[in-house]
Amino acid sequence: MATVVDAAADEPVSAGPLLPPPLPRPEEAGACPEGVGVDPALGIMVAPESAAAGRPLRVLAATLADEAPLALRIEDGEGRALAVEITHRPGVPAAVIGEFTPTAAGALRVIVGRGGVGLGCASIKVRGSSPSPRAPRAAGRAVWPLQRAWSGGEEALFSAWLRELFHADRGADLAYRSLDEVTRDRARNLLYGALEWDEDTAGSPMALVMRPDCADTPYFLRAYFAWKRGLPFTFRKCSRGGPGRAPRCGPPISNLDAETGTGGQPGELGAVQYFLRRTLAWGVHTGNGRVALEDEGSDLYPVRLDRRGLRPGTVYADPYGHILVIAELVDPSGEAPGILYAIDGQPDGSITRKRFWEGNFLWNQDPALGGSGFKRFRPAARRMIEGREVVIDQGDREIAADPAYGDFSLEQAALAGAAFYDRMEALITPGTRDPFVAQEEAVAALFEAAKVRVTSIENAERHFAGGGGVIAMPDGFQIFETTGAWESFSTPARDLRLLVAIDLVRGFADKVRRQPEVFGVAAGADSEARLTALVSRLEARQAELVADPRFRFSYTRSDGSTWTIGLAELLARSVALEVAYNPNECPELRWGAATGSEEAKTCRRQASSEQRAKMEGYRVWFHERRRPPRGAMTP
Repeated sequence: MATVVDAAADEPVSAGPLLPPPLPRPEEAGACPEGVGVDPALGIMVAPESAAAGRPLRVLAATLADEAPLALRIEDGEGRALAVEITHRPGVPAAVIGEFTPTAAGALRVIVGRGGVGLGCASIKVRGSSPSPRAPRAAGRAVWPLQRAWSGGEEALFSAWLRELFHADRGADLAYRSLDEVTRDRARNLLYGALEWDEDTAGSPMALVMRPDCADTPYFLRAYFAWKRGLPFTFRKCSRGGPGRAPRCGPPISNLDAETGTGGQPGELGAVQYFLRRTLAWGVHTGNGRVALEDEGSDLYPVRLDRRGLRPGTVYADPYGHILVIAELVDPSGEAPGILYAIDGQPDGSITRKRFWEGNFLWNQDPALGGSGFKRFRPAARRMIEGREVVIDQGDREIAADPAYGDFSLEQAALAGAAFYDRMEALITPGTRDPFVAQEEAVAALFEAAKVRVTSIENAERHFAGGGGVIAMPDGFQIFETTGAWESFSTPARDLRLLVAIDLVRGFADKVRRQPEVFGVAAGADSEARLTALVSRLEARQAELVADPRFRFSYTRSDGSTWTIGLAELLARSVALEVAYNPNECPELRWGAATGSEEAKTCRRQASSEQRAKMEGYRVWFHERRRPPRGAMTP
């Protein structure tokens, strides 16, 4: 349904149904194009690459050229169309997935097109039997050999593969203990077992282990895809920056010249495991994402803020050191607004899906903090230099001029404060927004942040239950940026985002006042009166929403009992939550329970007086909702 908001009423007014266009039929794929007629923006991927009769096969086709649905047809050697289960994914990229099981040996042909015009084709040779898993290739001088080059088509496949990896229904919780838990799920991973080495089979000694933190996650995803597809991959070792200085990076290191070793598995599989767990995980950190926007000596380049720039695989580097990866842009549906989903890793290796909003995507374009914002990996290309094969990555001008990319932009540098969030929300949900639906979305986002924090605190409790001792507390800015047990079990960054979420819920009416036309209050003689009436209703509804039983959650107290909190209580505890990030405190105190209250009676552990004094000294950072710059030791 299209929705128009009547500012004088509590309910949105329906403007009639908007029916999605019909999905293309297989015959609309047309015929195979010839020669230069092949669309270079189209990518086609078959997995596993070695097909066999009786074994399931999947085909993915994707393009960044436009968003129109793609038609897919698979034919046998006689030109007869096979029965294929087809899934269409709208958006950027436009993608189609075909799943089927060949019944006999022979040659098959994949045809992808639109409106009866073929855009691209691929051939599949099907063997007569399905052998046991193959042994990995012998490790060479490179971590993995190169078989393909990055192109518009490969970038489309990367985005489509990543979207499928983390796709879920609107509003569904999506959380995993580790990245390899996702890649070992055949239903999600379109590259599952593509090399036939048992590399993704849960329980197999050959299975790849991947447990990246937030900074590693985008690199692991890009490297995994590049390895499976035989594409070049680069990364750089960077500094973390300092007061007033953005991080700087060294020369690129590629899969052709990186340090090699064995990760416990044989051959190339062992080399890839070593590369991920040692070379890459130890070589990158959050500073890689905060390199100045205009610095070409970086792994990532800033993109335009449009649907193409915000496609799956785009990296978001916040100014204070957190990294997220866009997973999917869900378009508005009926009265429901659009949602931009991203995933991030945590120090314990877990992966969770989060929506775009001000508490998850912190924004501050002060150049002294580095270059934060939405960025993409620079395309890497193989070159022969002085008789030696090397991999280099493209500079900004090359990217801007390359028709396969062309999305380099410094526009984010000019967006400050609310302008950034207003711009993003207009991209995610174009046109007029229902203020009541948007307000409930803000409350739901706060609820999600609180539930995720429950898990973080429980992780710390397992540390102590398992015999772990008191965790040393760093000084100054290092409470946000360190390693070891404090990084794994404290929650200063998460708590700062939670406090921002509380402010967003409390101040939602201010967002409406700032851009009334976006929320249905058109300019006119009585617009101020209509706006005042709308704000009054929103403020009253806020109290109803935060008291709604749907938005209650429970945590485990020190004695193993559970205690339930509603969002109204959470909002009332915002001052206590400014000093609640220390894992040495009991769960009751970390949730802001008042000393001497019934809730706090079960508390069995408190931080030392020295650590509490530090927290009080750093309280101003949380009270003012600002993360300290790197190097700051006192507020």
